[in-house]
Order: sequence, then C-alpha cells, then structure tokens
Amino acid sequence: MIYVNEFEFYESEGCMLAVPFGLEGGTFGNDLKDAVLAASDWLAETVNDALMHDREPETGSLGNKARHGGTVIAVSVNCDLSRIDAMTAADAARVLGVSTARVAQMCESGRLDSWKDGSRRMVACRSVEARLAEAPKAGRPRKALLLQS
Repeated sequence: MIYVNEFEFYESEGCMLAVPFGLEGGTFGNDLKDAVLAASDWLAETVNDALMHDREPETGSLGNKARHGGTVIAVSVNCDLSRIDAMTAADAARVLGVSTARVAQMCESGRLDSWKDGSRRMVACRSVEARLAEAPKAGRPRKALLLQS
C-alpha cells in the first residue's frame, strides 16, 4: 500500500532537516536530495513499525505551508509486511541460539520486531541482526548492586 506524508525541508546548522507534518520526529541529510531519501527511509520505518504492531499507520495532512521558510515536499513509500525481510520465530531462535519461548518473550517485550502472519510469528531480520550485534551474554542479567553511603 502507498503511504504519503508531507515534509518540510529546510537548512539548519549546515545540514538539511526533514520534518514531517502531523508526525513526531524527523531526519536530515547533507543536501536536499540526501534529506528526501532519508525522509523516505524514515517514513517507511515509521509505517513498518505501525504495521508490525497491528496499528494503522498515522499520516499527516496534505497541502501544508512551510513553517520554517523551507520547501514542502510530499514523500511516498510502498509498505507492506510482505516487503520486510523476515524469518520465522523458530529460525530466529536457531540464529540467536535461544529457545522459541525466549524469542516469544523478546517479541512481547519489544526486543525483537515481529508480527503474526496467520498462525506463524515472523521476526524482522534486522532486529535479529541488531540483537546479535549487542552480543548479550547467556543467562539472566545480574541485579545492580546498590551502594549505601
């Protein structure tokens, strides 16, 4: 499905900011072209996050006027859960070296991005890769020791 949102692009502190209308956040680039590409990536990530969490993606209004003296450009993305690189929860468990129950816990807690596809839980490959990059140690984390003065 195609999602469209307008962004205002304006220069600030040596870079080009891209601020969406009607949504929190934003991004930037080295120049206008770079900022438009970054805005497209930002919008796709925002929409994909909503889709993975079974929420309707938010969109801002169209026909906005620049608020910071910049240029208003409509950015569109084609997003669908089937376009996200994903693996089954069982595959994620094998890659991470944990049980499927642990993968389910990580999905529920938000440590892994996932969604249901029928009866199968799909896990975003990028979230598995990010978890591997963190290189968490096996076992439960130690409780922090509190020092009393």
